[in-house]
Amino acid sequence: MSPTILVPHDGSSHAQGALEYALETFPRARIVLFHAIDPFDVADETEFSPLTEQWLDDRREDTAELFDEALADLEVGDTTVETETAVGSPGQTIVAAVDDVDADQIVVGTRGRGNVAKARMGSTAELVVRRADVPVTVVR
Repeated sequence: MSPTILVPHDGSSHAQGALEYALETFPRARIVLFHAIDPFDVADETEFSPLTEQWLDDRREDTAELFDEALADLEVGDTTVETETAVGSPGQTIVAAVDDVDADQIVVGTRGRGNVAKARMGSTAELVVRRADVPVTVVR
Protein backbone atom coordinates (compact mmCIF):
# COMPACT_ATOMS: atom_id res chain seq x y z
CA MET A 1 0.00 0.00 0.00
CA SER A 2 1.30 3.46 -0.89
CA PRO A 3 2.06 5.87 1.92
CA THR A 4 -0.04 8.97 2.45
CA ILE A 5 2.01 12.15 2.75
CA LEU A 6 0.43 15.32 4.14
CA VAL A 7 1.94 18.46 2.62
CA PRO A 8 0.69 21.71 4.17
CA HIS A 9 0.77 24.65 1.77
CA ASP A 10 0.33 28.33 2.54
CA GLY A 11 1.30 29.70 -0.85
CA SER A 12 4.91 30.40 0.14
CA SER A 13 8.00 29.33 -1.79
CA HIS A 14 8.96 27.26 1.25
CA ALA A 15 5.73 25.28 1.09
CA GLN A 16 6.21 24.88 -2.66
CA GLY A 17 9.66 23.45 -1.99
CA ALA A 18 8.13 20.95 0.43
CA LEU A 19 5.57 19.89 -2.21
CA GLU A 20 8.30 19.43 -4.82
CA TYR A 21 10.37 17.42 -2.33
CA ALA A 22 7.40 15.18 -1.49
CA LEU A 23 6.66 14.53 -5.16
CA GLU A 24 10.29 13.65 -5.88
CA THR A 25 10.83 11.57 -2.75
CA PHE A 26 7.52 9.68 -2.75
CA PRO A 27 6.74 9.15 -6.46
CA ARG A 28 4.02 6.53 -5.90
CA ALA A 29 2.49 7.99 -2.77
CA ARG A 30 -0.86 9.55 -2.10
CA ILE A 31 -0.01 13.22 -1.55
CA VAL A 32 -2.58 15.27 0.34
CA LEU A 33 -1.98 18.94 -0.35
CA PHE A 34 -3.44 20.70 2.67
CA HIS A 35 -4.26 24.28 3.59
CA ALA A 36 -5.36 25.55 6.99
CA ILE A 37 -7.73 28.48 6.70
CA ASP A 38 -6.72 30.64 9.64
CA PRO A 39 -9.71 32.58 11.06
CA PHE A 40 -7.30 34.86 12.94
CA ASP A 41 -5.44 35.95 9.81
CA VAL A 42 -7.57 38.86 8.65
CA ALA A 43 -5.52 40.84 6.16
CA ASP A 44 -7.88 43.76 5.75
CA GLU A 45 -10.28 45.34 8.26
CA THR A 46 -12.82 45.91 5.48
CA GLU A 47 -12.96 42.18 4.86
CA PHE A 48 -15.90 40.11 5.99
CA SER A 49 -15.71 39.01 9.61
CA PRO A 50 -14.09 35.61 10.05
CA LEU A 51 -16.36 32.59 9.98
CA THR A 52 -19.27 34.14 8.13
CA GLU A 53 -20.41 32.07 5.16
CA GLN A 54 -19.19 34.74 2.73
CA TRP A 55 -15.77 34.91 4.41
CA LEU A 56 -15.42 31.13 4.34
CA ASP A 57 -16.54 30.92 0.70
CA ASP A 58 -13.94 33.57 -0.22
CA ARG A 59 -11.18 31.70 1.65
CA ARG A 60 -12.13 28.43 -0.05
CA GLU A 61 -11.93 30.13 -3.46
CA ASP A 62 -8.51 31.54 -2.52
CA THR A 63 -7.40 28.07 -1.43
CA ALA A 64 -8.55 26.47 -4.70
CA GLU A 65 -6.45 29.05 -6.57
CA LEU A 66 -3.51 28.38 -4.26
CA PHE A 67 -3.73 24.65 -5.03
CA ASP A 68 -4.03 25.27 -8.78
CA GLU A 69 -0.96 27.51 -8.75
CA ALA A 70 1.02 25.06 -6.60
CA LEU A 71 0.37 22.19 -9.01
CA ALA A 72 0.44 24.15 -12.27
CA ASP A 73 3.98 23.43 -13.47
CA LEU A 74 4.70 20.20 -11.59
CA GLU A 75 4.99 16.71 -13.02
CA VAL A 76 3.06 14.41 -10.70
CA GLY A 77 3.64 11.17 -12.64
CA ASP A 78 2.02 8.19 -10.88
CA THR A 79 1.51 10.17 -7.70
CA THR A 80 -2.06 10.67 -6.54
CA VAL A 81 -2.55 14.27 -5.41
CA GLU A 82 -5.63 15.20 -3.38
CA THR A 83 -6.48 18.50 -1.75
CA GLU A 84 -7.97 19.17 1.66
CA THR A 85 -8.71 22.26 3.76
CA ALA A 86 -9.73 22.87 7.33
CA VAL A 87 -10.40 25.96 9.40
CA GLY A 88 -8.19 26.66 12.41
CA SER A 89 -4.82 27.70 13.68
CA PRO A 90 -2.34 26.33 11.10
CA GLY A 91 -0.06 24.24 13.32
CA GLN A 92 -2.84 22.62 15.30
CA THR A 93 -4.97 22.10 12.20
CA ILE A 94 -2.09 20.40 10.37
CA VAL A 95 -1.54 18.03 13.30
CA ALA A 96 -5.27 17.23 13.43
CA ALA A 97 -5.34 16.61 9.67
CA VAL A 98 -3.01 13.63 10.11
CA ASP A 99 -5.90 11.58 11.49
CA ASP A 100 -8.45 13.07 9.09
CA VAL A 101 -6.51 11.98 6.00
CA ASP A 102 -4.81 8.95 7.57
CA ALA A 103 -1.35 10.37 6.84
CA ASP A 104 1.80 8.32 7.36
CA GLN A 105 4.12 11.32 7.25
CA ILE A 106 4.14 15.12 6.99
CA VAL A 107 6.44 17.09 4.70
CA VAL A 108 6.39 20.75 5.71
CA GLY A 109 8.29 23.79 4.48
CA THR A 110 9.67 26.37 6.87
CA ARG A 111 10.38 30.06 6.63
CA GLY A 112 12.44 30.21 9.78
CA ARG A 113 10.83 33.47 10.87
CA GLY A 114 10.11 34.38 14.46
CA ASN A 115 12.17 35.11 17.53
CA VAL A 116 15.79 34.05 17.99
CA ALA A 117 14.87 30.78 19.69
CA LYS A 118 12.83 29.82 16.64
CA ALA A 119 15.25 31.19 14.05
CA ARG A 120 16.11 27.75 12.73
CA MET A 121 12.52 26.67 12.18
CA GLY A 122 9.27 28.58 11.80
CA SER A 123 6.76 28.43 14.62
CA THR A 124 4.20 26.42 12.63
CA ALA A 125 6.78 23.85 11.56
CA GLU A 126 8.09 23.66 15.11
CA LEU A 127 4.62 23.01 16.52
CA VAL A 128 4.02 20.30 13.90
CA VAL A 129 7.36 18.61 14.68
CA ARG A 130 6.65 18.65 18.41
CA ARG A 131 3.04 17.46 18.29
CA ALA A 132 2.63 15.18 15.29
CA ASP A 133 2.29 11.46 15.92
CA VAL A 134 3.87 10.65 12.52
CA PRO A 135 7.34 11.40 11.12
CA VAL A 136 7.81 14.99 9.95
CA THR A 137 10.29 16.09 7.30
CA VAL A 138 11.10 19.80 7.38
CA VAL A 139 12.21 21.25 4.04
CA ARG A 140 14.09 24.54 3.79
